[in-house]
Amino acid sequence: MTEETVRPLRARGPSLPAQTQQYLLQLIRDGIFEPGERLPSEAVLAKQMGISRPTLREALSGLERQGLIRVRHGVGTFVAPDSRRQLDSGLERLESVLQLAARQGVDVACSDLEVQETQADRELASRLQVEKGAPITSIRRIIVVDGSPAAYMADQVLRTWLRASEVDGCFNGSVLDLLRQKPGLHIGQALARIIATEAKSSLARKLGISPRRAVLLLEETLFDTQGVPIGFSSNYFLPARFQFQVVRR
Repeated sequence: MTEETVRPLRARGPSLPAQTQQYLLQLIRDGIFEPGERLPSEAVLAKQMGISRPTLREALSGLERQGLIRVRHGVGTFVAPDSRRQLDSGLERLESVLQLAARQGVDVACSDLEVQETQADRELASRLQVEKGAPITSIRRIIVVDGSPAAYMADQVLRTWLRASEVDGCFNGSVLDLLRQKPGLHIGQALARIIATEAKSSLARKLGISPRRAVLLLEETLFDTQGVPIGFSSNYFLPARFQFQVVRR
């Protein structure tokens, strides 16, 4: 990286800290700042970009919450080693993380699998359009990308379609792929909502991150071709490892 590769910023559109954060992210994605590389000092970087140090600090704080940079006090700020290894998915495509990984040549595995048969509470029953107490199969697991936790997934499927005994040692981590193999079940679509949130302590422990770090929550209700709900999932993704986009037509 040379000084000429970092240009001054001009305030336009989003706030200057947000613009700064997006620009630094692009420098990381383009390889201007390599994984593991130490960034220039705040004074130098702020001067190169033509912004104040408080503005730069706010942008760096946002990147740190996403896990894209790591601050070592007294040493410096470094690009995270896995900052450029990111799964990129369009939300218009109904595919599993395993399918996405295979398409992009990324190694993905499932760990800490928890499966149990339970009953739908009032909120889940409303989502699935069933009576409270309806039999449910719950599948929770950590998704590991290139050897590091990248997502935590929790699926709740009507037991009519999936029993706990069917989620055995052959389970690869994708409930969607498993349901697509079921005779008589035809997956139609999913209604998804994506939310920016912070990791609570229990989730942070599962993902090996600090509490309150930024995560992306993808809530999704899965329907068959007749529009009947099949299951509901709450999936938490580390922004440093997943990027979602929407194609608007």
